[in-house]
Amino acid sequence: MKTVLLRMFLLIAVFLTFSQIVQAEENHNQDGKVVYQIHYDYEPIYNLLKVSQKEYDQYWKEGLSIAEMAKKQGISRRDLEGYIVSLHHKEMQKWRNKGALSESGYFDLVYRLKEDIKEFIDRNPNK
Repeated sequence: MKTVLLRMFLLIAVFLTFSQIVQAEENHNQDGKVVYQIHYDYEPIYNLLKVSQKEYDQYWKEGLSIAEMAKKQGISRRDLEGYIVSLHHKEMQKWRNKGALSESGYFDLVYRLKEDIKEFIDRNPNK
C-alpha cells in the first residue's frame, strides 16, 4: 500500500513538473536590472496537496499555512519544499538561458531561496 502511494505521489509530481506551474515577471528597478519574481499558479499546488480550491480556501480561512495543509494531507515538509524548489529552479533556468538573469544574480537567488520558500509555505493567513 505504501509503495502504491509513493508511486502515485511520484507520478503526480512528474505531471506537475511538466505542466505550466509558475509564471515569472520581469520588473525593472531604477538601475535597469531585471528583478526576479515568481507568481505561483495555485492549481498545481491544490493538486499536490490533494485538495480542491474550495478545501484550500477553507483551510486558509482556518489559519493553516501551506506547510500545515501538506502535513494534514500526509505530505512531508521535505516533499513540499522539494516541489517548490523545482518550480523555482525551472523558472530560474529559463531566465538564465534567455540572458535575463546574470550568473551572480542567479547565485544570489539560490542563496536566498530557502528563506523565501520557508516564508511562502509557513505564511500564516491570519497574521
